[in-house]
Amino acid sequence: MDSSSCIPKEMQEQYGLHVVPHALIVDGKAYRDGVDMEPGRFYELLRTNQSVLSTASPRPVDFLDAYTQASKEGESVLCLTVSHTFASAYNSARVATEMAASSLPDTPVTVVDTRTAAGAMGLITLEAARRAHEGASMEEVLQRVQEIIPKVNLIALLDTLYYLARGGRVPKVAAWAGTLLGMKPIAEMRLGEARLLEKPRSRSKAIERMFALMKEQVSTEPIHVNVMHTDALKDAELFRDQVAQTFRCAELFISEFTPMMGAHLGPGLVGVAFY
Repeated sequence: MDSSSCIPKEMQEQYGLHVVPHALIVDGKAYRDGVDMEPGRFYELLRTNQSVLSTASPRPVDFLDAYTQASKEGESVLCLTVSHTFASAYNSARVATEMAASSLPDTPVTVVDTRTAAGAMGLITLEAARRAHEGASMEEVLQRVQEIIPKVNLIALLDTLYYLARGGRVPKVAAWAGTLLGMKPIAEMRLGEARLLEKPRSRSKAIERMFALMKEQVSTEPIHVNVMHTDALKDAELFRDQVAQTFRCAELFISEFTPMMGAHLGPGLVGVAFY
């Protein structure tokens, strides 16, 4: 998977996941997302706004390196990427599969666009990893991934739209930036599309509404939940506790946005992904 997926490091290690880092460009110098710079330091740079920051998707050779490492541990490789509507990682991963045809002729490589990102992509990845560890075939894992993709939703409170507007990655949302001064917009990401849902005037009200929106979509069945944040751990913990008290959770954890995602959404975000 590429590093736009939000999964705690201990869970990455538990399932032996290989993460292909995006590049963080800080004042012209490149850092590997989640490797060369800790999230805390990156969000400090965002808050001070004294550095020129941007991101770049992994190169095909970066994915090929990950395929090579993964091929030593299994008979086939599944690569899950962020939605192609938000970054070019999917295209790079596909190019890498063509390269792998000659360098790894005995290892089939499959690339899937998850049509989402962050915590939602994390939930999809974890389910695929669990199925693989249970001994499922590649076909069975792929079938499960395709079943989950349309079911996973992501709702997030953005402390500001400044970073989305600056990056221009989501034009429909960024266009609202100038009209939402002082508001705390709630956005939804589903099936490759991001849209604004509501625009509360306070952070506390926005968190309350985000929970209500989640509640409208959750049935009595057990759910998998990934609570996310960008340098807002206290709010994420409070939201997690509220989820635990309200829903039947088969899985519930907190993840920190990787700097790659945080660069485009800014510090102060609290979100939840679930299915």
